[in-house]
Amino acid sequence: MAQLRFLLAILAVAALAFLASATLAQSKGNSSSAPYPSKPLPSDLSGSSYQKKSLPATETIAPSAFNLSSSADAHPIEFLSQDEMTDADRAIAATAQPPIRKDATLAGFDLDTGTWTYQQLVCAALPSHVFLVFRGDNGKGDVSLFSASIPRDNGGHVRIIAIQRRGFSLFSPTPVNPLTISAFNRIRANDPPGKSADWLSTALCYAALTGSHPQTTSSPGKSGGVGLSLTLPPTLEIGSHGESNVRFVDVSPARQPMQWALSFDPKGQLVKVTQFASPPFQVKTVPPLANEDSNPQASR
Repeated sequence: MAQLRFLLAILAVAALAFLASATLAQSKGNSSSAPYPSKPLPSDLSGSSYQKKSLPATETIAPSAFNLSSSADAHPIEFLSQDEMTDADRAIAATAQPPIRKDATLAGFDLDTGTWTYQQLVCAALPSHVFLVFRGDNGKGDVSLFSASIPRDNGGHVRIIAIQRRGFSLFSPTPVNPLTISAFNRIRANDPPGKSADWLSTALCYAALTGSHPQTTSSPGKSGGVGLSLTLPPTLEIGSHGESNVRFVDVSPARQPMQWALSFDPKGQLVKVTQFASPPFQVKTVPPLANEDSNPQASR
């Protein structure tokens, strides 16, 4: 019995010691009743006592730095027959025939089979090159196409873009093929950069080098083809970081217009091309809103 009383006394002393230590810890940690450590708010609640860091200024990209079309009467691209070429360009084309033949053979084109002709593609966006589009005709359904890029200064390489071999595309469709995009970027690298890139001319030049004869329309009077409904005019989209997208509708195909979208990175490199059929549709321009000064009811 005495041992039991002694044990109960020890337990009571231990309980009192635990309660005392808990109370002491709470009084040291926080004067409030919160069971977690806290920090009192500063007396100045205006925010001046906190650290501040200024955000860097946001770079504003002015759309005026980009050019979608040189003028309404300009010809971004032209196709010329051999007889229409200048003597200088005809001489450049003749000098480049050996490397063109060599690279075309490596790409699988036999220039000794069938009837081969070429046209000159004049690109306003890339004046430092002579572009030729070759066509080999072996009969119905057996047509081969490739384009050639010749630097005017003889300091660069002749480059071949394979479009179609004996009626078939060599890899994926040429316009969206990464190899075609890479070749086009290398061609553009040999042209001196200008102050303002003509993105529409550049996009149309790319389409022509990949086998199209693109035509665009921007008004009812310039609709391409008889009975063709109006399509969207060319547009330029500029991203917040300098990337851009050029969109246009090629109204030259007899069956259906084709919509193109070319994406450029902030450095102007072509990174992606999308091409798909665009059903014709009519559009109507919305008239601009009247100026507040000329509208008496606007200020009421």
